[in-house]
Amino acid sequence: MRKGLVRGTLVLLLMLSVVTLGICAGNSEKPAATGARKYTVGVSNFSVGNSYRVQMIENIRQKYLKLKQDGVMDNLIITNSNMDVNKQIADVKDLITQKVDAILITALSSAALSPVCEDAISKGIVVVSFNSQVDSDKITSKVVEDEYLFGQIGGEWLVKALGGKGNIIILSGIAGNDTNELRAQGAKDAFNKSPGIKILGEGFGEWDYAKGKVAVENLLAANPQIDGVYSQGGAMTLAAVDAFIEAGRPLVPMTGESNNGFLKAWKKYSGKDKFDSVAPIVRDNTGAIALETAIKALKGETVQKITKLQREVITSADIDKYVKMDLPDSFWCGSDLPDDVVKQLFTK
Repeated sequence: MRKGLVRGTLVLLLMLSVVTLGICAGNSEKPAATGARKYTVGVSNFSVGNSYRVQMIENIRQKYLKLKQDGVMDNLIITNSNMDVNKQIADVKDLITQKVDAILITALSSAALSPVCEDAISKGIVVVSFNSQVDSDKITSKVVEDEYLFGQIGGEWLVKALGGKGNIIILSGIAGNDTNELRAQGAKDAFNKSPGIKILGEGFGEWDYAKGKVAVENLLAANPQIDGVYSQGGAMTLAAVDAFIEAGRPLVPMTGESNNGFLKAWKKYSGKDKFDSVAPIVRDNTGAIALETAIKALKGETVQKITKLQREVITSADIDKYVKMDLPDSFWCGSDLPDDVVKQLFTK
């Protein structure tokens, strides 16, 4: 199962690289105006290091193909900084130089990317952030999933599952990242209301299975009694389940996320020891909504400064509605991608 998770992710990353090159090929200069205006949009992405982000980018690509077919868009330029904040700043500067009409950004660092986004705005470029936000309120719009609520849901659930007391470990994403910090704050605020909850330690797994597993293994080695796991990401929770089993430790309540591999494990081990979970759904359409927002702004339509998306939650009562036993672990459930695209991306 876990080999499938890694292999599936690698296949997706390879496919995305090919797709992105296809989008960016050719002259990025906007054509002379003939009839309706066609727009060029740049996407500044900080990573395709996990399959969720591959789905997110593919969702943007699908929206672009529809807009291109409708004669609204001319070109989509996707950049990826590979977890390098300086490269992401340079990527945005390059998009500005190319005179794109709009920039969509999912920021590795909310503070570090704000100045270059404000620079784009000063040059008349529409800027919409999504998935991981920039600090600046001077950009055109933000498409926001309530990440504080994500953390709060998991934190409150874990407190209740433990009866208000117990030793827990925390699995976080990327230190300093906007999504990470909001989720962490939501969970920790819930824990702080219950003095019986003791946080033994925190590991940063970057929402990745392999890195998450190393973090859990280290925390298991250092702590003989762990009663619960707060995890920010489904792949990291899947890693925690495997690490506990391999260490011969009883399974405990663990918070999760809508990663298919984790949902399969949840279904498989439901009722074993004290294991149970809750999983906020992370939709893969935030970038596509950001693209729609940017196009509206370019057309002169009024757009909201902040579009807050609904946060849905998977519980043990409705897990069968979401888990996809016929798809690989690397798939993220609750997807807006068409079935044929999902089958093309996620081949076993």
